[in-house]
Amino acid sequence: MNGFNLMPWREQRRQSRLRSWRWGWAVSFVVTVSVVLGLDHAWDEWLTKQQARQHQAEQTMAQWHAELKSVNLWQNRLRMAQQVQTDWQHWRQQQIRAWQCMQQWLSVPPRGIQIERLVWRDQQWQVSGWALSPGHWQNWQTALAVAGFSPQTEQSQWAEAQWRLADGLAAKQHLFQLTLTLPASAVKP
Repeated sequence: MNGFNLMPWREQRRQSRLRSWRWGWAVSFVVTVSVVLGLDHAWDEWLTKQQARQHQAEQTMAQWHAELKSVNLWQNRLRMAQQVQTDWQHWRQQQIRAWQCMQQWLSVPPRGIQIERLVWRDQQWQVSGWALSPGHWQNWQTALAVAGFSPQTEQSQWAEAQWRLADGLAAKQHLFQLTLTLPASAVKP
């Protein structure tokens, strides 16, 4: 009687679960092998690229070592470094002078003047903008002269008034360009 099965549906369910477990195991095996092969391939590509970069770095280092042995190259580089140091001192003084001039420049409020462009070049300011009237223009130049700036009148340009929309308001304004220099004695060390 032991071989006789009174409930065949249980045996069918057991066989079905065994088949699904086998399929799950097979799918997980295939996925695992695929992931491992994909990671191995990616690792090999990364390793190849890394070895190429290392080889290039080694070649560059070898080239630099060969260049280091050249005395003329070092002498040229020393001269270039000394030139950079000399130029740096000059540019550092220029920068200090520009900041001092900017502080002095900011001490003169431009009432009735709208400055569009202000450039420090060759020890002088190049200013362009708009003035509401010749009176505003003249008052501003007088205030600049009191502050120590000397306008280069031969280089200044003044245009007739034209309608202009600025900050949502329309007004007649004069376009101007002005070059200002600051005497060396006016700059405080």
